Amino acid sequence: MKFSAEVEKLLLDVPKPGNWVPDEYDVGMRDIMVDWREAKQVDAGIIGIPFDTAVMGRRGCRFGPEGVRSSLVFSNLYEPGIDMDLSTGFSVTDFGNIDVLQTDVLGTHERVEKVLTEIFRTGTTLVAIGGDHSLAYPDAKALINSVEGRIGVIMIDGHLDVRISHHGEVSSGTPFRRLVEEPERGVRPGNLGELGINGWLNSRFYMDWCREKGITVIPARQVHKRGIEEAVDQALELASDGTEAIFLSIDIDGLDLGVAPGTCAPNPGGLSSYQALEAVWMIAQHPLTRGFDLVEVAPSLDLANLTSIMAAAMVMHFLGGTKKRLQETKREKR
Repeated sequence: MKFSAEVEKLLLDVPKPGNWVPDEYDVGMRDIMVDWREAKQVDAGIIGIPFDTAVMGRRGCRFGPEGVRSSLVFSNLYEPGIDMDLSTGFSVTDFGNIDVLQTDVLGTHERVEKVLTEIFRTGTTLVAIGGDHSLAYPDAKALINSVEGRIGVIMIDGHLDVRISHHGEVSSGTPFRRLVEEPERGVRPGNLGELGINGWLNSRFYMDWCREKGITVIPARQVHKRGIEEAVDQALELASDGTEAIFLSIDIDGLDLGVAPGTCAPNPGGLSSYQALEAVWMIAQHPLTRGFDLVEVAPSLDLANLTSIMAAAMVMHFLGGTKKRLQETKREKR
């Protein structure tokens, strides 16, 4: 794969995931990873964005990419519950980390959008590991740049993230307002579904704005009562209505703090580990899904690495769903 010289210069190499206990009958993530420089095309790619300057809460998620990648050491490539095996017929690469500007939010967003746009245009399904949730704007904007029509967005988060600003600044609380208000092919409000909103973390003003605009909000309490499958089906229907692609954005604080304590704003009452994994598995299989960002994992705030391990499991489920989607696409073309 070849990118522009400017983009290649912004991609910083990272080590491959390690091996836990080598076993000739086990296949780990490092065993199927290819070097993007030598591959003509890959099915899925991982990229890190170690940036948390725009976070509103406690910092530390700039180390999220390192924490999640290191936790992939626990992942073999077969999951019996969903009967998915990634060890054959599926190619993955790690593009490394984007060389961000820790003192410049908008400058970093510009770099992220530029890099991800070129990657999306290769047809690679992308997993972006942050970093703070302000990055959802350039991540999703890159996908918009890569298709001719509109995109739908599903986000899982404890917060609405549709703030106007903080003292006029872009922050981790503003990305989805920015996407909706984007003047050129922005995300239509009816194509945005917000799942897992929860706790005493939001304001009535912004909830009213979502309702007025036509953004669908499915709070965590509704998810617990209705079931994750029904909630995700509703979100997918919204995100796919008249769109060419779907982007999934997950802030780890949308999960209950019992399974994700290591984040900027840990949240009681969020989604369970099962609900989060099932949501990722379902969304990744949808024919229009093309990208996923996972943000605000803060290893320095974690307990026993629980949050990084949870995040790594979600990455694996997304890759599994991506393989299944690609298999279904190939069957349909026969």
